[in-house]
Amino acid sequence: MPLNEPIKNDLLESPWLSQQAMAQLFRGELSRSDTWRTRLDTTTNWALTTTAAVISLGFASPQSSHVTFLVGIWMVVSFLLVEARRYRYYDLWNRRVRLLEDGWWAPMLRREPVDPDALRELAVEMSRPQIQLSLLSAISTRLNRTYGPILLVLMMTWFFKVYSHPKPPEDFGEFVARAHVAWIPGFMVMTVLALITIGAAYLFISSFFIRAPLGELRTRPRGRRAALWESFYRPYAIRRRHRPTRRAPRRPDAASEH
Repeated sequence: MPLNEPIKNDLLESPWLSQQAMAQLFRGELSRSDTWRTRLDTTTNWALTTTAAVISLGFASPQSSHVTFLVGIWMVVSFLLVEARRYRYYDLWNRRVRLLEDGWWAPMLRREPVDPDALRELAVEMSRPQIQLSLLSAISTRLNRTYGPILLVLMMTWFFKVYSHPKPPEDFGEFVARAHVAWIPGFMVMTVLALITIGAAYLFISSFFIRAPLGELRTRPRGRRAALWESFYRPYAIRRRHRPTRRAPRRPDAASEH
């Protein structure tokens, strides 16, 4: 084959993979991803509305029961589980969108051959659709994004409600006694809340160490210390792209001119 003959890509030359067909495929997968993203936003909005209503009702009067905050925590945890399930389906469709962008559109914009590995992976996922993201990974990701601060606010407001209303307790035993719910003793209620807090904190911190889903925009952590430190000031930072510096043309030496 002559050296000056351009290298042809079989995937690009196939009549079944025309640009019009790929555009329609990309539009369809993007629509699916956007639909499930809207469902995620709906669950998050309900969680925020529930939190605002619980705080308003709980502090309406000193005689209000702290059970209102416990019901709010239970509802937010339920919303978290529902949203984690929806996020797994969202990741399925969003993964296809990223494979199309990375394997087809990005090489086309760079005027390079398409990536056959990415398209083969897309073909495998389309022929045998399977959810790639585990439930715990989905829960940890949603805790990192939204539900971690919401649960933290509810836990703090519950503690403040039990401590301050109707008046501050004299000792820790009185505080535990106030935490009771009907016939359930206070130490059991506090034990359940402590287990929820420990589990949520573990999943929240582990989200900085596990491999990020393909559709996420944040960079993968380079190390545990870097991941924990960067989580305080730029948890969703994107790596900056270094632009290639253009070197100035070298001037001919005076000796070479003569």
